[in-house]
Amino acid sequence: MAIDWGDASAWAAFAISLGAAGLAARGLKWQKISAEATVKSANAAEKATALTELMVKSQLAGKPDAHQGHDVKWSLERRKDRFILRNVGTAIATDVNVDGKGIARVASQVPTDAAVRPGESVSFMMAGSLAYAVPDEIEVTWGGHPEPMILPVPPR
Repeated sequence: MAIDWGDASAWAAFAISLGAAGLAARGLKWQKISAEATVKSANAAEKATALTELMVKSQLAGKPDAHQGHDVKWSLERRKDRFILRNVGTAIATDVNVDGKGIARVASQVPTDAAVRPGESVSFMMAGSLAYAVPDEIEVTWGGHPEPMILPVPPR
């Protein structure tokens, strides 16, 4: 008995489309990795610029080279699932990181080793699900500040 597989050209087109879908998925993965590397590179460049400016300002003012981490203050704003962490202080914050209990499960694009000048901000996403809620608070750490600062997460 012979098995009839139907139209061979349709099966070939189906196999090719499956292969193309697999390549597209792989391309999206590499695109995401590339975007994350770009953000890290931009953060590193901003950090280097901020540290250079800080050093020049302290030398011009005749002050010893010290990090002014205590002149950094933070505010956290919420716009739906986007959160804006703003430096409302007077000093540049370097090595800025956002963390906290449950953050890894609900957050994306979280600042890592970022540099944030006075008045500027970094943003990230936090979206809860049935399994994991958006946390009630986040921890912000930065260079020159020994303890993490706890910020309440604004309600919707």
